[in-house]
Amino acid sequence: MSPEFEEEKWYIRLLDRIRTSRRLKIALLLGPPLVFLIIFFFSPFAIAIMYSLAMFEKVVHQYFLVPRISLEYYIKFLNLPGIVNVILKSFYYAIVTTVGTLVLSYPLAYYLAFKIPERYRNILVFIIFLPFWINFIVRVYALKFIMHGAGPLQSLLVAIGILKEPIKILGTDTAVILTMIYSYLIFMLLPLYGVLEKIDKELLEAAATLGASPVKTFLKVTLPLSMPGIIAGSLIVFIPAVGEFIIPVLVGGAATATLGLLIYRYFIAVGGLVGWGIGSAAGIIYIIIIVILSYLYIKLVGGEIRLA
Repeated sequence: MSPEFEEEKWYIRLLDRIRTSRRLKIALLLGPPLVFLIIFFFSPFAIAIMYSLAMFEKVVHQYFLVPRISLEYYIKFLNLPGIVNVILKSFYYAIVTTVGTLVLSYPLAYYLAFKIPERYRNILVFIIFLPFWINFIVRVYALKFIMHGAGPLQSLLVAIGILKEPIKILGTDTAVILTMIYSYLIFMLLPLYGVLEKIDKELLEAAATLGASPVKTFLKVTLPLSMPGIIAGSLIVFIPAVGEFIIPVLVGGAATATLGLLIYRYFIAVGGLVGWGIGSAAGIIYIIIIVILSYLYIKLVGGEIRLA
């Protein structure tokens, strides 16, 4: 018997074993993703927890793991001057951004799902998504150029007499919020459109047949059915918006301080055991707050869905 035939038989036996073994199928399907998550997601998270609990010591240029638990870095972070204002400002930006994207996205998603003929929807969605394919930093700089006092928009408004003089927008909370709403708009629009587009149109027709006005139909039928999209979009926008630090740096100026920017500065500017320890403690606190708020949000809004 030739070696090629023996090799083929071995290969066939292996495939047959995989086909007949449920455990092997699960291991082959879930094994690579789990390994990837453990190495690139759970491991950095575990290391951040260990740094925040002061479980590392540095001797010369080497780090050593020490079996201890200390809340020293958490206490230092919570005792930082003005930390409460930094956290409140971060959540202020995130809440306003979430509400702003929802207010702007819902009418557009509703119009796309119910008013535009199906054959034109994909084209319009492509046109809406097209600007967001441009690099994020490029888009932020473009907005910065537009909002600048000497930029084309304000110069035009001054030239035609709408403004007497340019308005200072850059370096203010307004600039940060406008840029964040623009940058995160697509993340609210996607889940909203996906949910609204799948709503059975016969339900709306049935409500109208039973005498419901368009407003009542929206409040009693469309809005409750679209709530999963609102929840998903709100969480997708709110969670990264709380930790945003690039936009405040680029358009908010040096006076703008957010939780994400504070974590970034401790990791990059301060560095070392102290910087990484306080930065990790801040990151863990940020995650805990987000998990608690997300749970409460889903619990409360989910209760409204069931009541509806």
